[in-house]
Amino acid sequence: MRVLVCNDLHLKPAASDYDIDAMAVPDSVDAVFIAGDLTHRDGIDDIALARQFINQFDIDVFYVPGNHDYAPMPERVVDGFEHATNGHNMTREYGSCSVVGWGCESRSLDDALDQAAFSTLDPRTAPRGERRYRADQTADAIENALHDLVTDQATTHDIADELGIADENIPTFRRSAQTIQETYTHLLDLVGDRSNVIIVSHLSPFNTSFDRHHSTGTREEDREEFHTGSIALKLITRTHDIYATISGHSHASGYDTGADNITVPHMLNLGYRGLGIVDINPADGVFSFTNVGYVAKFHHKNTSRTKKRIYEDGHPTGYHRKNIRQSADRTH
Repeated sequence: MRVLVCNDLHLKPAASDYDIDAMAVPDSVDAVFIAGDLTHRDGIDDIALARQFINQFDIDVFYVPGNHDYAPMPERVVDGFEHATNGHNMTREYGSCSVVGWGCESRSLDDALDQAAFSTLDPRTAPRGERRYRADQTADAIENALHDLVTDQATTHDIADELGIADENIPTFRRSAQTIQETYTHLLDLVGDRSNVIIVSHLSPFNTSFDRHHSTGTREEDREEFHTGSIALKLITRTHDIYATISGHSHASGYDTGADNITVPHMLNLGYRGLGIVDINPADGVFSFTNVGYVAKFHHKNTSRTKKRIYEDGHPTGYHRKNIRQSADRTH
């Protein structure tokens, strides 16, 4: 299966830094996956712009909402299009792959587990030069503890003790753990007993190279080292047959695989205004991607020039390609 993936395009009706009509798609693409934030707002003009974007395709479009175009906007966007689907909380079959969509239902996204509320989980307690390392250590501990919880290997009290949560903070921690369990259960219901699942999500999986908080500099909260992806999403990749996740939101591009030299799941985020071609074939253990950027028109002070990254004769121009061929053998 070959898909065109786009995420976090943040299109605006009045903007002039892109040209939808200049984008072409090779005949070999089977479907389009939109991983949220197609537009920057969810107004009437934004819906019209999103419909213009989708109307250019004559192949399946699977549109998962982000927090800028949150549900029910995608339902309004795809209304009347036979080739487009609101992918939120939906499952589609594409050949040997099951594609699960999970998007956003509100603009504001609070972390299910606010690490800053617990001193033992807050990497800012470390010296500034050590915070990234501390954040990674903490994320590993959180992920493993919550994995034990959702797989019934530990209770909430057990993992609170393991993570050093102070007694006065246990009620808050318990509520956070319950929220994560509920989201995990929701994803579990969507995935079911399917195999070779591709999850298209606006939120990135927790504890990856591309889920850092995207605030930088000297902001008051100073959280740029925090891992802020979805813990429940990361957990479902560990407990079920998830071949890949395709996500956005963090505006950071990255590609990760499973821990401890396990080659799956493949976890991809194409970053801000991400646009790329992804080849997926679980039977042969293939996951490859070509990041082609977005079709853009740049304006400067006294001159203007157009830069287009489009397809010519079925091949992208101005691209970076990464191919990964892995064994299809898996351990669950």
